[in-house]
Amino acid sequence: MFAWIAILGQANLPDLSAVENWGLNIVTQVITLIVIFLVTKHLAKFRVGAVVSACIFAAVVTFVVQNWDQVTEWVEALIDLL
Repeated sequence: MFAWIAILGQANLPDLSAVENWGLNIVTQVITLIVIFLVTKHLAKFRVGAVVSACIFAAVVTFVVQNWDQVTEWVEALIDLL
């Protein structure tokens, strides 16, 4: 019985950072799929401005998702400034 507890105590169990990274990857992939859909839709209509704006919007959203702590600090600093 004690040997089993010792084995479980030495096991490398996942922590919350692994789950957080997995969630960030999923959100980034969803953003990528939406942008691919929008770009192909606007390319079919030859709307270059819409393609560029979709790419810019995706870049901004991806940056915010991946750097949430930094963005919240910027927002707090802006609120304190006002």
